[in-house]
Amino acid sequence: MAELEREAASLHGERMRTLDLKQRVTQTLQEAESAFAGAEIIDRLDLMLMTLTEAAKENVCTNTRCQHYSKNCRMR
Repeated sequence: MAELEREAASLHGERMRTLDLKQRVTQTLQEAESAFAGAEIIDRLDLMLMTLTEAAKENVCTNTRCQHYSKNCRMR
């Protein structure tokens, strides 16, 4: 758990590492739930997974009025 949290804290805009870590956290969360781990650990893993999901999103603009629509957008 501590190793995953350290690795998550060291990510700074590295999308591929974020996706890899997200996959590992998902697997760890599934294992923790099947082993009936404590609620605190499951909550920490769930929060980390939500944070990684947000960080892994592509920076593609979805605003149809923006000049960067369907491209990487600095405004996003």
